[in-house]
Amino acid sequence: MKRLMHLLLLAALLLPCACQRTEDPVDTPTEKGLSYYTNLFAFNIMHTFYLWVDEMSDALSDWKYGDDPVEKVEAARYKDADGNLVDKWTRVLPDYHSFLGSLTGNNLSYGFEFSLYYADQAKEKVCMVVKYTYGSSPAAKAGILRGHVITSLDGEELTADNYTTVLQKFYESQSVRLGFSTGKTVTLEAVQMYENPVQTSRTLTVNGKSIGYLHFTSFTMEATRDLERVFRTFKEKGVEELVLDLRYNGGGYTLTSAVLASMIAPLEDVTAGKIFNKELFNAKLTEENSEHSTTPFATDFHISSGRDSYSVHPGEVNPGIRKLWVITTEETASASEALICGLKPYMDVTLVGEKTYGKFCGGYLIQAQDWYTSLSKQKDNDEDCDKAIELTKDWGIYVISSRYSDCNGVTLSMPSGIPADYQAKDNPLDGTQLGDPAETMFATALALSAGTPVSTKSAATACSLEPLPHALPAEYGIRVNQPAL
Repeated sequence: MKRLMHLLLLAALLLPCACQRTEDPVDTPTEKGLSYYTNLFAFNIMHTFYLWVDEMSDALSDWKYGDDPVEKVEAARYKDADGNLVDKWTRVLPDYHSFLGSLTGNNLSYGFEFSLYYADQAKEKVCMVVKYTYGSSPAAKAGILRGHVITSLDGEELTADNYTTVLQKFYESQSVRLGFSTGKTVTLEAVQMYENPVQTSRTLTVNGKSIGYLHFTSFTMEATRDLERVFRTFKEKGVEELVLDLRYNGGGYTLTSAVLASMIAPLEDVTAGKIFNKELFNAKLTEENSEHSTTPFATDFHISSGRDSYSVHPGEVNPGIRKLWVITTEETASASEALICGLKPYMDVTLVGEKTYGKFCGGYLIQAQDWYTSLSKQKDNDEDCDKAIELTKDWGIYVISSRYSDCNGVTLSMPSGIPADYQAKDNPLDGTQLGDPAETMFATALALSAGTPVSTKSAATACSLEPLPHALPAEYGIRVNQPAL
């Protein structure tokens, strides 16, 4: 069962060969086991790709084969002059394959996402409020909807004292009995499924204008074809303004972001191949990869995703949108922020909701096996590399390698997010579903578009429950050997 985390994926260039040379930690290994091989791998990846490699020179000079690689990388992450952690994302991954499944949207899943709230004024009880479900998922088939309140899992009530333990069991389970505030219970069996991020889309007419709405939850590679289908409909319906709902979108592949941007940006800028965004790397990578430092708009893209290969054509489905409204919250991050940043120099973009998360950088997701396989080829099938390939098969690393900007070098989300132009609160208990014109945040955007007062059921409407004050889950920005945001 996947953990409910925000997959913040930011990348824009092919993974260069990381194995043309190796550097060694400072001590002499007494035994070449898992610790040795994971440390050699992690040390070299950080030494080569890390955006702040110059600032972590002390950690590199004191890296030992016997160190715990997970703890070592975590301790080496960049902090500012006051000691505040800037890089909250770089980490060694002992379970690379599970993380990669979450990244691609293919997961063992119940098919719904939720937020945690206090269920009583004393703040002793906790509940899960459903934000949305994925189509054709176990949750959707069971009739679970946005706004439904879950108070127990497998008969155990959620409280302020036990919810982390109970949720841990939930994440690791393949079957769960959900208890709802209404007294109803539903048992779900997890299934392996693609959680399609192209959720609700619709068009409507407001004051004579054709307005499109799209709820989009992740920039997966597979989403590009569904995006093309949605935008073809938008073009056929003559959509002039778009409400792009990114309130729960933590990011995705760079290529998907560039495809979506090319469907939204003025067609003349897309046809001209103007710069959508830029990336800044460490000095070594900047010198070696200068040709990969910019991502342009394009009328056509060729997509290679696993064994699938196809083309999408933004130039054919670009509807000529004159105004973009983006619904944002603190869960709007990375590729979502880069999309906003990259489009602003070219068109009228207005944010409705809350300040975005502030994920201004991206990185590589690299499997240890791939690194050692490449090294083995250079060493003509070295036996030492063969041993490393077997021992490290479950390991990988996510390393921050770049900072993104718009075509002018501006990074709007740095250091702590992009402020909303108009305030509105997400309220999953407002009695509406996403895409309903009466839904709290969508209604605010529509009112602003029409130039009419915001309804009582929109911006000023607060959720009747208080959310738990907690830091967002560990955020990631991933590139997996291909363009990614």
